[in-house]
Amino acid sequence: MKVATYEGFAELETKGWSDDTISSGYVTMFSEASDMAIPSIVSQVGSNSRVLDICCGQGNVTEALANTGHTVTGADFSAKMLAHARERFPSVDFIEADAQDLPFEEGSFDGVVCSFGLMHVPDQPQALSEIRRVLKPNGQFIMTSWCGPDVSPVFQVFYSSVQEHGDPSVTMPDSPNFHQFANEEAAMSILSDAGFDVETQQQIDCFWILDSPEALAEIFQKGAPRGGYLLSQQPEANNLAIKAAVAEKVRERFGHGDKWKAPLPASLIVARAN
Repeated sequence: MKVATYEGFAELETKGWSDDTISSGYVTMFSEASDMAIPSIVSQVGSNSRVLDICCGQGNVTEALANTGHTVTGADFSAKMLAHARERFPSVDFIEADAQDLPFEEGSFDGVVCSFGLMHVPDQPQALSEIRRVLKPNGQFIMTSWCGPDVSPVFQVFYSSVQEHGDPSVTMPDSPNFHQFANEEAAMSILSDAGFDVETQQQIDCFWILDSPEALAEIFQKGAPRGGYLLSQQPEANNLAIKAAVAEKVRERFGHGDKWKAPLPASLIVARAN
């Protein structure tokens, strides 16, 4: 059976995370929601562990693990994101590395963490194989991913607006299902095939507090490669129509005093190498 390589998707992710606007937008805007998962991640890691944080981005999880007594290495394929990490947390060890080809010996770590990163990797089975390889026997793997539009109000609002007002010729490159690890059955199957036993899977309440209804579309355009691609490739009229629809739905659904609270639930998985 031919294995999908997702070359177009790999190019999109590489280009996106190499872009100053996207990398800075993720750090300053998008991560307000993803950082809410950090306490839940850290609480699951065994004491005094040697931990690898892959797809570490700006290193917020890496720093939190280091601050709680773990020996931690942060790894990411994006030099732009690692520059943010090293500037913010110079005392932590960060290296440039591809999750699909990790530069570590077999059994190097007690635990591996991947916070909202695996969905950005083209060859996810290969990445999981690498994670399994660098873990010690019975090592721990902890990951988070975003819930899909069937659960997530934010993704419902964004995807429906793109579907309703986007140019049909603007399509995403073929890629793995972005939300598949938030599906309990799919996650257990994929992780089992990679040599892991899922111990727990739970939902975490993440969200953005928006200063304006227009801010949600801005976060997707300036803080995420996929969202940025879907919006930036639109003809101007379609782009404006999508953003107007997103803003209107935010007004209708997410009112929170003089702000707007945009729910973005996540899935946390704790697994063990078998």
